[in-house]
Amino acid sequence: MKKHLLIFVSLIMVAQLGFSGGLVTNTNQSTAWTRMLVRDASTQIDAVFYNPAGLTKLNDGFHFSLSNQSLFQKQTIKSTFPYLNNGTYEGNISAPLFPGVYGAWKKGKLAISLGFNPIGGGGGAAFDNGLPSMEVPFSGLVPALGQLGVSGYNMDMSFKGTSVYFGVQAGITYAITDNISVFAGARYVLAKNTYMGHIKDVTVTTPSGKIAPGTYVNGVSQRALAGSQQTGAAAAGMQPIIDNNAGGFTLNQLLGAGIIDAATKAQLEGGLLAFGIPQSSIDGMSAATIQATYTGISTELAATSQYLAGQAAYLNVVTADQEADVVQKGNGITPIVGANFSFADNKINIGVKYEFKTKMELTNEVAEDKGFVNGMDNTGAKTYMFVDGDKVEADIPAMLSIGAKFQVAKPLSIQLGYHTYFDKACNWATNSDGVEVIDKNFNEYGIGLEYNVTEKFLWSLGFLMARPGINENYQSDLDYSLSTNTLGGGFAYDLNKVFTVQLGGFYTNYFEKTYEKTEGTISYKESYDKLTYAFSIGVDIHL
Repeated sequence: MKKHLLIFVSLIMVAQLGFSGGLVTNTNQSTAWTRMLVRDASTQIDAVFYNPAGLTKLNDGFHFSLSNQSLFQKQTIKSTFPYLNNGTYEGNISAPLFPGVYGAWKKGKLAISLGFNPIGGGGGAAFDNGLPSMEVPFSGLVPALGQLGVSGYNMDMSFKGTSVYFGVQAGITYAITDNISVFAGARYVLAKNTYMGHIKDVTVTTPSGKIAPGTYVNGVSQRALAGSQQTGAAAAGMQPIIDNNAGGFTLNQLLGAGIIDAATKAQLEGGLLAFGIPQSSIDGMSAATIQATYTGISTELAATSQYLAGQAAYLNVVTADQEADVVQKGNGITPIVGANFSFADNKINIGVKYEFKTKMELTNEVAEDKGFVNGMDNTGAKTYMFVDGDKVEADIPAMLSIGAKFQVAKPLSIQLGYHTYFDKACNWATNSDGVEVIDKNFNEYGIGLEYNVTEKFLWSLGFLMARPGINENYQSDLDYSLSTNTLGGGFAYDLNKVFTVQLGGFYTNYFEKTYEKTEGTISYKESYDKLTYAFSIGVDIHL
């Protein structure tokens, strides 16, 4: 059980609470993005995030963008592990507030920009019925204790988590020529994860009813001890027979010789029958053999009692009511560089951005006795999954984005975008067992269309395809990544020369995946699926 509970450490990390982008990076960072899904060659105010080298294409003055997305995700995990009470688990993740704030001042060849957004995570997840990795160890009590009469289990479990990596970005853009500009800047990332939950009221179904596992196993241990004492007494009671040189007599011969009475014979036979020895064998056993058999049974029962007592003590710890109250915090800095190239009187614009890897560790802050118990050490003291002060590696991978915008005709433009996330270079690309979980880097490909219906009103559509580079060793109910196709749409309207209102939304379809799993000698399957949708509203301000 301990091995599997340890998997709990990574529960609902930022990878599970992100909405669009790489394994741990959000790229859904403006309303304009939600309506067309490709902004890598943007020369508007959201270029602060997507293409900061393109900010010199803005008019001189101050420019601001304020937006919020409301995002919702449903995760569905199904397990065929045979002893689970219910193999379907659903988690609902929401982020009603997902802000993006950008500002830029542009004068001539120079632009200075600031940005604030949730670069990772940004939501909260609620798994009201837990997850397979939480429940499978407890359901495993059924086969493990089946020989003791256990036929089922019951428990109350719930887990909730939040994760957000806020990023504050600043940088300078400079136009080398009318057609080429460059950017240099950095982002400060402040990360925080929280975990709250409980596991309580764990019981097993026994012939005596529903009982706490440790209590039941301890009861069996006590019965085994009593049996050891009784069989030991039976063996000791036969010693006078052995001393009387009657050790070679059978029970029938002892009865016939008047050495024992009928009641004693019945008791000795009944004890042997109770331990599965057939009557035909008992009839041929000598008194010495019967004594040795009772001695052996007594010794075995004593050892069994001792073993079960230890198991009961362990079960009393790991199946006791418990809570988790954990916060993880950390920070890091992301250097960012970029370049922008424009051709054909700005009818073709190409943006390139590279974000370096963010080195980051998260430090546990754990409330007393709320780090989630996973066992006990050789002194009998509790051990915990989350330990106050422990550190968790949490690099954000480097990222390269390349985008191109083509003004096909006066009312129509097309944007293409490509992103790659360098996951293989991160400190979590190998799991705790030393097995590589990343085969190749995460890639995204997108296309977006904008059509100006009038000078003030435009609508847009977008399509984004994401293909992660993980392998099956990465995938678990606690952290999984799936290939996706996303559709987005929306519009923008210029209220006047100062204010532009934008509305957008997107829907992400995930490709469900099923994997073979093993638990001890038991083989089963687990499938993972998600769906995500979002709505966004924003306003751009030009002064």
